[in-house]
Amino acid sequence: MLQSLQVARALAAGGVAAFHLSIMMGEDRYGGREMFAAYTSRGYLGVDFFFVLSGFIILFAHAAQIEKPGAWRDYLKRRFVRLYPVYWLYTGVFVALLAVAGGTDATVPSGFVDWLGSWTLVRFSEVIPPLPVAWSLFHEIAFYAMFLVLMVNRRAGIAAFVIWALLCVVFYHPLAERPPTPWNTYTGASNLWFFFGMGACLLYWRMASGWWATVVGLAIVGVAAAVNMEHRLWPLLLVTGFALAVAGIAKLEDARWFSCPRWLVYMGNASYSIYLTHESLAGLLLKITMKTRLFAWMGGEAVYLLVLPATLALGCLAYACVERPLLRWLGDARRGPAGKTKPAF
Repeated sequence: MLQSLQVARALAAGGVAAFHLSIMMGEDRYGGREMFAAYTSRGYLGVDFFFVLSGFIILFAHAAQIEKPGAWRDYLKRRFVRLYPVYWLYTGVFVALLAVAGGTDATVPSGFVDWLGSWTLVRFSEVIPPLPVAWSLFHEIAFYAMFLVLMVNRRAGIAAFVIWALLCVVFYHPLAERPPTPWNTYTGASNLWFFFGMGACLLYWRMASGWWATVVGLAIVGVAAAVNMEHRLWPLLLVTGFALAVAGIAKLEDARWFSCPRWLVYMGNASYSIYLTHESLAGLLLKITMKTRLFAWMGGEAVYLLVLPATLALGCLAYACVERPLLRWLGDARRGPAGKTKPAF
């Protein structure tokens, strides 16, 4: 696996955690003032970045296996093991703690259909899962399902992707549309970001140098993130920048223009655990600072600068102590094709 992709996952997870911590500290129970909001207000874009990365990574890892006999079973096992067991475990622990202690705004599904959707990550209803950040996984599962069709049959898979893309373009439901329904989830604009990621992977395989894509991509991201554009097509510009930057930086890594810091690579490996646990861990740490009056003594800014790295560190600890051992026990879902083979599309 390209290490730059893991660094990108680390940055995305860190951005989302920073954004959510600012929002949480704006609640009355945590001081009532959003800390560093001017710097973290775009952190939510980490989820969009995750979708682009997912499109790149899935094609990068599995393209050479498309239509190979039995390869779809290996793909299905890898995706299942990589996503569900850890999610189920963290959700189960969170629901158990919620039942015992409470003290959170999170909700528990109320009926069979809601529970079914929360555990399968298939959108049957308007349910908000116990781990609210898991909303993005409904989109991930849809993408994995579409790619499974491609693994079985190239023509059918391409047709399925084209139909899905057309539906998302025509209806283009914005992420902010609430409540989430099966219709606006599976025809939402965010699903298009996976296509940008796959396009980035194809570009990575075909371009000779990564410099132009890196420079242009980062410039687009910088401008798009700095300008407060409310137009509904604004995310398309931003995601184009993400895709170009990912492809370019991956190509530069191939050419050995840089090496990735090991701690960021490790944090990227832990990004799934960080993403699933960061809200719960940040809330717990904020409660501790309030109960011990550390918040009043240090001030909100200092508490933020303490809680954010602590949250990320605890997410890495959860990866080391829970996710990684569980994946090893179930079979290392991340060990697989190097992705260097260029498939014939």
